[in-house]
Amino acid sequence: METKLTEKKVRGFAGLIAKIMEPLNENPKFKEGFKTTQKKFLVDASNLNYAALVTVDNGIVTVESVPNKPRSNLDKKKLGWNGLISMDSQIFLALSMNRISMLKVALLWLRRKVKMKGITKLLTLLKIFSLLNE
Repeated sequence: METKLTEKKVRGFAGLIAKIMEPLNENPKFKEGFKTTQKKFLVDASNLNYAALVTVDNGIVTVESVPNKPRSNLDKKKLGWNGLISMDSQIFLALSMNRISMLKVALLWLRRKVKMKGITKLLTLLKIFSLLNE
């Protein structure tokens, strides 16, 4: 479901996410493990101008930019995401590089520094991050 909100040319934070996730398209473990998966995740860096819409479609990852201002741009009905995670960009980078534990993220969630929706769907995103560090 493509909307006018997403941009194929990734910008800002979404560009960084695209660079981090690009190697997965060449990873045989990823291709095999996610060959039947079709999910969209919205990763929002609350302190930056663009969010990343990460699409996993049968073993292929793509990332698109979505302007996160106004907040209505990130609406689930508009973008069709399955899971949302919103946090400061520094927290996200530490998570993607395995520098902070899931326990620390849970504590940040309790302190409302991290927002999550579709938590069970986000477990798929965590599995993807674990493949990045192999």
